Amino acid sequence: MNMFDKNHYYVEAKVLSNIRETSRVNTLVLKLNKSMKIEPGQFLMVWKPGDGEIPITPSLIQEDTVCLTIEKVGHTSNRLASLSAGEKVFLRGPYGKGFNLEYLGKYLLVGGGTGAASLTPAYLKLVEKNVKTLFLVGGRSNDNLVYVNKLIELNANIKIATDDGSRGFHGTLPELFEKVIAEEFFENVLTIGPEKMMVKIAEECYKKGIRCQVSLVRIVKCGIGFCGSCVLDPVGLRVCVDGPVFNAEEILGTDFGSYMRDDAGKRVEVTL
Repeated sequence: MNMFDKNHYYVEAKVLSNIRETSRVNTLVLKLNKSMKIEPGQFLMVWKPGDGEIPITPSLIQEDTVCLTIEKVGHTSNRLASLSAGEKVFLRGPYGKGFNLEYLGKYLLVGGGTGAASLTPAYLKLVEKNVKTLFLVGGRSNDNLVYVNKLIELNANIKIATDDGSRGFHGTLPELFEKVIAEEFFENVLTIGPEKMMVKIAEECYKKGIRCQVSLVRIVKCGIGFCGSCVLDPVGLRVCVDGPVFNAEEILGTDFGSYMRDDAGKRVEVTL
């Protein structure tokens, strides 16, 4: 690991706007003081002086403009999601392994929570390549759906699932996924979302012989593979350098969907 790699230096970014997606999710539109080459699925370490630093996968990448869709979970994410136009943050990266979009065939993108936002750069790259795609987006209710309006604006082929039936398919996202793949075969699946959801998607893909790429979220401190806060036991895969995107067969049978490490490095159960 080259400690003097340019990716380890901060890029200054100014907030152009803060878009409210839901009561718990906001999207920051950032103008960078210099462009960053970010592949779909890679992440940035995002720091506001005086607060912590967290990993975020961009939801839109356009030259020197980057969007970050942030769920308000802890102190740092709440602070970032509350920034106003004109305020500044600092970005380092990009880090990790993104999605491999070179595989042939159709792509089914499955996004739960803020996952649909984080999958959007991959979707746009596939559109550039004239690849057939279908986007599945899910939430507890219509009020919890994230990035649906943006995907409609981008003319995405989209199906929606809500747990309470307030919009689209009445049921969970994995239930809609099973219905869709029973009706049409897709060679490739990309998924980001709550981990318990992604386990179900990955297991179903494994059973049916569908290539599945899973993007994991973990507490990341260094971003360069040294600290071990994001490690997947028992195989020792580090989400920040070996991921965050993994082929499903690499991580089924590991901590994926069961355990993660908290801020102190203690192994705790995955609850969502």
